[in-house]
Amino acid sequence: MTSIILLGFMGAGKTTVGYQLSDQLGYSFLDTDHEIEKQVGLSIPEIFESYGENYFRELETQVLKEIPLDNYVIGTGGGIVEKEENRALLKEHNNTVYLKVDYDTILKRLVNDDSRPLWKQTDHERLTLFNRRQAYYEESSSLTIQTDALTREEVSNQILKYI
Repeated sequence: MTSIILLGFMGAGKTTVGYQLSDQLGYSFLDTDHEIEKQVGLSIPEIFESYGENYFRELETQVLKEIPLDNYVIGTGGGIVEKEENRALLKEHNNTVYLKVDYDTILKRLVNDDSRPLWKQTDHERLTLFNRRQAYYEESSSLTIQTDALTREEVSNQILKYI
């Protein structure tokens, strides 16, 4: 069966839902950020600090081009939709799911998270980033699920009904 790709802003639950869904399907789970870290031998914050966001986005594109097409659940980084090339690649997949979440929920989930380079910006910058990406997620996905009030099992079950 075709791999399932999860999109959404940081803190949307892509990894949590990804593991749940992969368990239910008997698929492997692949996290694009972890793949980048393995390839480069640096953490995401270290990549941002040493090489910058543009370099990281290039690595993201490479990983996206190499993702397994079958029997995987793939969690992407929240900014994978920033590049038009990536949005085009994502649209080629029939099972791309946008885990939509309100900004207030993101604030609660990431209140003490200092591991995300772009979350270290001002609240105004984060909100601008959040708002800009919403249309990109919608454009790139074949299914949107509002996840704020749902458990990971409920989100996973909605995805299973869709596929």
